Amino acid sequence: MRNLIKAERFQFLHSSALWIVIAVLFAFCSISILTGVYDSAESALQSISKDIPIPLLGCSVYGAVILSEDFSNGLIKHYIASGYKRAFIILSKFMHYIFGCCVLLFVYPFLCVTFTAMVRGVETSFVLVMQQFIVVFIKSLPLYLGIAGIFFLACILLQNAAVAMAVCVAISISLVVFSNRLYADHFEILKYSPMIQLNEIADNPISFEYYIAVFAAVFLLEVCLLIGIVKFKNDEF
Repeated sequence: MRNLIKAERFQFLHSSALWIVIAVLFAFCSISILTGVYDSAESALQSISKDIPIPLLGCSVYGAVILSEDFSNGLIKHYIASGYKRAFIILSKFMHYIFGCCVLLFVYPFLCVTFTAMVRGVETSFVLVMQQFIVVFIKSLPLYLGIAGIFFLACILLQNAAVAMAVCVAISISLVVFSNRLYADHFEILKYSPMIQLNEIADNPISFEYYIAVFAAVFLLEVCLLIGIVKFKNDEF
């Protein structure tokens, strides 16, 4: 397991996939900043905190690239032939992906808020804005990672970068559209879902519904990992 983690760490440090995704997301954010959509760092933080589809798209594309790459280049077969346990192989890939998502979910809004502060200024103080940013990041992280587990599972099931990317992007868009629509149609049970709570954490204090959503997100993440391991154990290469 230690060697697998070292290999994944090496891939993370030498792969440009994550930074390309972050750069593309930041480029689109920069357009909004330069055109005056955000008039201060505070408004940028408020808007980005509620712009759920963008981080989800970033995680879905990133997952499709890094998780499917080893299936296509034969590295997975090499791991299996070398005697590594299949559960450990998937677990190391899972750790790589989750860590990359954490970096993406932090760096992307941090760059956007910081750049907005440089270009448009702040209404209060930059320190206060950063404190608010850290709070929002910590509150939203488990919810995002729970949803990212779905992308992880899709990539393990499909094992093809192009197909996995298309499916993961479709899933991310569908989750946003249908959860908001159903919640607007008085499906009150959805207030306990990670998707709905992501929309509310920037404005509202931590609530009972938030804790339920975090529990659901962690449970979803564990289920997706377990299914991925079981599926991979039964694959033939």
